[in-house]
Amino acid sequence: MEFEIEMLVSEALGLTLVAAMSVVLALIKLGCRISSIERIRLFNFSRKRKGFVNFSIQSLRHENPPYGRVATTLTIFCILLYLTLSHKLFFAVVVSDSMYPTFQRGDMYLAQAIQINPKPGDIIMFRRPDVGLPVSHRVLRVVGNKIYTGGDASGPDLIPITRKDVIAQAVMIGGKPIVIPGIGKYFILNAKQLRNIGPYGEEYLFYQKLIRAFKSYAMAIIVICLSIYVYLELEGYSYRKRIKK
Repeated sequence: MEFEIEMLVSEALGLTLVAAMSVVLALIKLGCRISSIERIRLFNFSRKRKGFVNFSIQSLRHENPPYGRVATTLTIFCILLYLTLSHKLFFAVVVSDSMYPTFQRGDMYLAQAIQINPKPGDIIMFRRPDVGLPVSHRVLRVVGNKIYTGGDASGPDLIPITRKDVIAQAVMIGGKPIVIPGIGKYFILNAKQLRNIGPYGEEYLFYQKLIRAFKSYAMAIIVICLSIYVYLELEGYSYRKRIKK
Protein backbone atom coordinates (compact mmCIF):
# COMPACT_ATOMS: atom_id res chain seq x y z
CA MET A 1 0.00 0.00 0.00
CA GLU A 2 2.72 2.50 0.94
CA PHE A 3 4.56 1.55 -2.24
CA GLU A 4 1.47 2.55 -4.23
CA ILE A 5 1.34 5.87 -2.37
CA GLU A 6 4.98 6.65 -3.01
CA MET A 7 4.54 5.88 -6.71
CA LEU A 8 1.68 8.38 -6.83
CA VAL A 9 3.71 10.94 -4.88
CA SER A 10 6.68 10.35 -7.15
CA GLU A 11 4.61 11.00 -10.26
CA ALA A 12 3.25 14.20 -8.69
CA LEU A 13 6.72 15.46 -7.76
CA GLY A 14 8.15 14.58 -11.16
CA LEU A 15 5.31 16.28 -12.99
CA THR A 16 5.74 19.32 -10.74
CA LEU A 17 9.39 19.64 -11.78
CA VAL A 18 8.56 19.19 -15.47
CA ALA A 19 5.68 21.67 -15.18
CA ALA A 20 7.98 24.21 -13.52
CA MET A 21 10.49 23.80 -16.35
CA SER A 22 7.78 24.30 -18.95
CA VAL A 23 6.53 27.45 -17.16
CA VAL A 24 10.06 28.91 -17.09
CA LEU A 25 10.49 28.08 -20.78
CA ALA A 26 7.21 29.80 -21.69
CA LEU A 27 8.03 32.87 -19.55
CA ILE A 28 11.41 33.25 -21.24
CA LYS A 29 9.80 33.09 -24.68
CA LEU A 30 7.23 35.68 -23.55
CA GLY A 31 10.08 38.04 -22.76
CA CYS A 32 10.04 37.79 -18.98
CA ARG A 33 13.41 38.17 -17.29
CA ILE A 34 14.39 35.69 -14.59
CA SER A 35 17.11 37.17 -12.39
CA SER A 36 19.20 34.02 -11.96
CA ILE A 37 19.21 33.30 -15.71
CA GLU A 38 19.99 36.94 -16.48
CA ARG A 39 22.97 36.84 -14.12
CA ILE A 40 24.32 33.78 -15.93
CA ARG A 41 23.94 35.53 -19.27
CA LEU A 42 25.67 38.67 -18.03
CA PHE A 43 28.51 36.61 -16.57
CA ASN A 44 29.03 34.76 -19.82
CA PHE A 45 28.79 37.70 -22.19
CA SER A 46 29.88 40.82 -20.27
CA ARG A 47 33.46 40.65 -21.56
CA LYS A 48 32.44 40.01 -25.15
CA ARG A 49 29.25 42.06 -25.31
CA LYS A 50 30.13 43.87 -28.53
CA GLY A 51 31.02 40.67 -30.32
CA PHE A 52 27.90 38.97 -28.98
CA VAL A 53 25.67 41.79 -30.26
CA ASN A 54 27.25 41.57 -33.71
CA PHE A 55 26.84 37.80 -33.66
CA SER A 56 23.16 38.15 -32.69
CA ILE A 57 22.53 40.56 -35.57
CA GLN A 58 24.18 38.21 -38.04
CA SER A 59 22.21 35.27 -36.63
CA LEU A 60 18.97 37.24 -37.00
CA ARG A 61 19.69 37.95 -40.63
CA HIS A 62 20.52 34.36 -41.48
CA GLU A 63 18.34 32.53 -38.97
CA ASN A 64 17.12 29.10 -40.01
CA PRO A 65 13.62 27.80 -39.18
CA PRO A 66 13.50 26.78 -35.49
CA TYR A 67 12.12 23.30 -36.25
CA GLY A 68 15.20 21.51 -34.94
CA ARG A 69 15.25 23.53 -31.71
CA VAL A 70 11.53 22.97 -31.15
CA ALA A 71 11.83 19.24 -31.86
CA THR A 72 14.78 18.92 -29.46
CA THR A 73 12.91 20.75 -26.68
CA LEU A 74 9.76 18.67 -27.10
CA THR A 75 11.83 15.46 -27.18
CA ILE A 76 13.51 16.36 -23.88
CA PHE A 77 10.16 17.01 -22.22
CA CYS A 78 8.70 13.77 -23.62
CA ILE A 79 11.65 11.81 -22.21
CA LEU A 80 11.20 13.44 -18.79
CA LEU A 81 7.48 12.65 -18.80
CA TYR A 82 8.15 9.04 -19.81
CA LEU A 83 10.71 8.57 -17.03
CA THR A 84 8.27 10.04 -14.51
CA LEU A 85 5.09 8.21 -15.53
CA SER A 86 6.80 4.85 -16.12
CA HIS A 87 8.56 5.02 -12.72
CA LYS A 88 11.98 4.71 -14.30
CA LEU A 89 12.98 7.73 -12.24
CA PHE A 90 11.07 8.38 -9.02
CA PHE A 91 11.23 9.47 -5.39
CA ALA A 92 10.98 6.60 -2.91
CA VAL A 93 9.55 7.05 0.58
CA VAL A 94 11.60 5.79 3.54
CA VAL A 95 9.28 4.05 6.04
CA SER A 96 11.75 3.18 8.83
CA ASP A 97 14.97 4.36 10.50
CA SER A 98 16.96 1.27 9.51
CA MET A 99 19.19 3.39 7.23
CA TYR A 100 19.86 6.16 9.78
CA PRO A 101 21.76 8.52 9.45
CA THR A 102 21.70 8.22 5.64
CA PHE A 103 17.89 8.20 5.67
CA GLN A 104 15.28 8.82 8.35
CA ARG A 105 11.66 7.71 8.40
CA GLY A 106 9.71 10.11 6.22
CA ASP A 107 12.59 11.07 3.93
CA MET A 108 12.31 10.66 0.16
CA TYR A 109 15.26 9.75 -2.04
CA LEU A 110 15.67 9.76 -5.81
CA ALA A 111 15.76 6.25 -7.31
CA GLN A 112 16.09 4.99 -10.87
CA ALA A 113 15.12 1.77 -12.61
CA ILE A 114 16.78 2.62 -15.93
CA GLN A 115 19.99 0.70 -15.34
CA ILE A 116 20.30 -1.45 -12.22
CA ASN A 117 23.71 -2.92 -11.46
CA PRO A 118 24.05 -3.29 -7.67
CA LYS A 119 27.56 -3.07 -6.25
CA PRO A 120 28.79 -2.93 -2.64
CA GLY A 121 28.00 0.48 -1.20
CA ASP A 122 24.98 1.12 -3.46
CA ILE A 123 21.52 1.68 -1.99
CA ILE A 124 18.76 -0.38 -3.59
CA MET A 125 15.01 -0.82 -3.19
CA PHE A 126 14.03 -4.47 -3.23
CA ARG A 127 11.33 -6.98 -2.30
CA ARG A 128 12.20 -9.12 0.71
CA PRO A 129 10.36 -12.41 1.35
CA ASP A 130 9.79 -11.70 5.07
CA VAL A 131 8.53 -8.11 4.62
CA GLY A 132 5.37 -7.04 2.85
CA LEU A 133 6.72 -3.65 1.73
CA PRO A 134 9.73 -2.80 -0.45
CA VAL A 135 12.90 -2.25 1.58
CA SER A 136 15.66 0.28 0.90
CA HIS A 137 19.02 -0.96 2.22
CA ARG A 138 22.67 -0.79 1.28
CA VAL A 139 24.41 -3.53 -0.71
CA LEU A 140 27.05 -5.20 1.47
CA ARG A 141 28.38 -7.73 -1.01
CA VAL A 142 27.41 -9.55 -4.20
CA VAL A 143 28.12 -13.26 -4.59
CA GLY A 144 26.97 -14.63 -7.95
CA ASN A 145 23.25 -13.99 -8.23
CA LYS A 146 22.86 -13.38 -4.49
CA ILE A 147 22.93 -9.88 -3.05
CA TYR A 148 23.61 -9.39 0.67
CA THR A 149 22.10 -6.21 2.07
CA GLY A 150 21.81 -4.38 5.36
CA GLY A 151 20.69 -1.16 6.98
CA ASP A 152 23.24 1.40 8.12
CA ALA A 153 21.57 1.33 11.55
CA SER A 154 19.92 -2.11 11.68
CA GLY A 155 22.89 -4.13 10.43
CA PRO A 156 23.00 -7.01 7.92
CA ASP A 157 19.76 -8.57 6.71
CA LEU A 158 19.34 -12.26 7.52
CA ILE A 159 18.07 -13.28 4.09
CA PRO A 160 19.96 -12.49 0.85
CA ILE A 161 18.04 -11.43 -2.24
CA THR A 162 18.50 -12.03 -5.96
CA ARG A 163 18.75 -9.52 -8.80
CA LYS A 164 15.14 -10.15 -9.80
CA ASP A 165 14.04 -8.86 -6.38
CA VAL A 166 15.62 -5.44 -7.00
CA ILE A 167 13.10 -2.75 -7.93
CA ALA A 168 15.33 0.31 -8.24
CA GLN A 169 18.67 1.80 -7.28
CA ALA A 170 19.34 5.12 -5.54
CA VAL A 171 20.80 7.89 -7.68
CA MET A 172 24.16 8.73 -6.12
CA ILE A 173 26.19 11.93 -6.56
CA GLY A 174 29.62 11.90 -5.00
CA GLY A 175 28.74 8.67 -3.21
CA LYS A 176 25.67 10.22 -1.55
CA PRO A 177 21.99 9.78 -2.44
CA ILE A 178 19.71 12.68 -3.38
CA VAL A 179 17.39 13.11 -0.39
CA ILE A 180 14.36 15.33 0.34
CA PRO A 181 14.04 15.31 4.14
CA GLY A 182 10.71 14.80 5.88
CA ILE A 183 8.28 15.13 2.95
CA GLY A 184 7.44 11.43 2.79
CA LYS A 185 6.03 11.31 6.34
CA TYR A 186 2.77 12.80 5.09
CA PHE A 187 2.23 9.76 2.88
CA ILE A 188 3.02 6.95 5.34
CA LEU A 189 0.04 5.07 6.78
CA ASN A 190 0.40 2.98 9.90
CA ALA A 191 -1.36 -0.29 10.67
CA LYS A 192 -3.86 1.35 13.05
CA GLN A 193 -5.05 3.75 10.36
CA LEU A 194 -5.48 0.90 7.91
CA ARG A 195 -7.57 -1.16 10.36
CA ASN A 196 -9.87 1.73 11.27
CA ILE A 197 -11.11 2.53 7.76
CA GLY A 198 -11.38 -0.66 5.72
CA PRO A 199 -8.47 -2.32 3.93
CA TYR A 200 -7.00 0.89 2.49
CA GLY A 201 -7.53 3.67 4.98
CA GLU A 202 -9.33 6.97 4.63
CA GLU A 203 -6.06 8.89 4.39
CA TYR A 204 -4.86 6.76 1.51
CA LEU A 205 -8.00 7.40 -0.52
CA PHE A 206 -7.80 11.13 0.23
CA TYR A 207 -4.15 11.39 -0.84
CA GLN A 208 -4.85 9.24 -3.89
CA LYS A 209 -7.62 11.54 -5.12
CA LEU A 210 -5.64 14.66 -4.27
CA ILE A 211 -2.50 13.53 -6.08
CA ARG A 212 -4.39 12.35 -9.16
CA ALA A 213 -6.17 15.71 -9.39
CA PHE A 214 -2.83 17.48 -8.97
CA LYS A 215 -1.30 15.33 -11.73
CA SER A 216 -4.10 16.33 -14.09
CA TYR A 217 -3.45 20.03 -13.43
CA ALA A 218 0.31 19.53 -13.86
CA MET A 219 -0.20 17.79 -17.22
CA ALA A 220 -2.49 20.63 -18.35
CA ILE A 221 0.15 23.22 -17.36
CA ILE A 222 2.85 21.33 -19.27
CA VAL A 223 0.73 21.06 -22.44
CA ILE A 224 -0.30 24.74 -22.31
CA CYS A 225 3.23 26.04 -21.68
CA LEU A 226 4.79 23.87 -24.38
CA SER A 227 2.08 24.98 -26.81
CA ILE A 228 2.88 28.62 -25.99
CA TYR A 229 6.59 27.92 -26.53
CA VAL A 230 6.03 26.27 -29.93
CA TYR A 231 3.66 29.04 -31.05
CA LEU A 232 6.07 31.82 -30.05
CA GLU A 233 9.03 30.10 -31.72
CA LEU A 234 7.20 29.66 -35.01
CA GLU A 235 5.44 33.04 -34.85
CA GLY A 236 8.71 34.81 -34.04
CA TYR A 237 10.44 33.22 -37.01
CA SER A 238 7.52 34.05 -39.27
CA TYR A 239 7.51 37.68 -38.05
CA ARG A 240 11.26 38.14 -38.62
CA LYS A 241 10.92 36.59 -42.05
CA ARG A 242 8.19 39.09 -42.99
CA ILE A 243 10.34 41.99 -41.76
CA LYS A 244 13.24 40.90 -43.95
CA LYS A 245 10.99 41.07 -47.00
